Amino acid sequence: MENTAGDKTLKARQFVWEVKELAKKYELPFFVVTDGASGIDNAACEAVEHARKAHMAWELEHGIDPDHDWRDNI
Repeated sequence: MENTAGDKTLKARQFVWEVKELAKKYELPFFVVTDGASGIDNAACEAVEHARKAHMAWELEHGIDPDHDWRDNI
């Protein structure tokens, strides 16, 4: 069975969701990006904030809405 773009996006979103749960377990801020999804949970970590802002700029350059929230679609 061949993976479709939708399958790949769903897997990416599930991966990011699992990273979020792991970060919560360890009480750590994070930003993660993969092909098809990104996620952030940050409370005053400058490195995480910088990484997200850089990715937002990349998203805008590539016609992607940086405010898109896909959490209800997994």
